[in-house]
Amino acid sequence: MPDNTPQAPAYQLPDGRTLSTAADEAMKAYHAAAERLGRVMAVVTAAAVRDILTGNEHGAPFDATHAELMEAADGSLHATGRYWTADGTETSFTATLGTYTGDEVFDMNEWVPYLNCDNERVWKPLVTKLPERDGQAVYRIDLAKAAGLPLN
Repeated sequence: MPDNTPQAPAYQLPDGRTLSTAADEAMKAYHAAAERLGRVMAVVTAAAVRDILTGNEHGAPFDATHAELMEAADGSLHATGRYWTADGTETSFTATLGTYTGDEVFDMNEWVPYLNCDNERVWKPLVTKLPERDGQAVYRIDLAKAAGLPLN
């Protein structure tokens, strides 16, 4: 990662560090925290798809391999409720479950928007870009890769 820390004045802090060093340490901690948040939220996204399709029965089989995410103007991602099965079939939670799943997708979207421009280095390798829809970027996230990310 390049050092993009602005040149802070070289004032000495009480602990002996310079203000510039403290700023650099804070920026590195910020970026590390953003990347960790991205990894955790990618895992949460994959788990949410599983939970929706299995009714929260963690051992139950499900066939989703990818889920659709749309990017909002602020750079955050949002689940749409569309997904793909292992044989490549595109479907939706509503079509599969036979019930309206808006509440489940709404609940999922409490977490998915934490995937954003601050941690795109984490989630971009997990997605395939699809054609834009209504001027918004659309992605297909690989659920197995997302679920397999290390949290630390």
